[in-house]
Amino acid sequence: MIKAAMAGASVSMVASSLLKYGVEHATTILEGVKSWMEEKEYESITQMKGSMSQQAVANPAVIERANYMQVLSSFEYRFTP
Repeated sequence: MIKAAMAGASVSMVASSLLKYGVEHATTILEGVKSWMEEKEYESITQMKGSMSQQAVANPAVIERANYMQVLSSFEYRFTP
């Protein structure tokens, strides 16, 4: 939810998590978001929303490069003859 909001999303899909862990898991999710926001000194979801979108950063190429490097480092080549 946090990553989605910071990228600019208005909603996040958590249905699969609730189906897997039960409706009570919503409390865990919300407590985690609240704790993270307090730690990072965000006062509201509105303040957080879009803070990491490409329009919000001074140099969007840095974000693109970081994402590209993350994808490359997670790639696992499997040779199958």
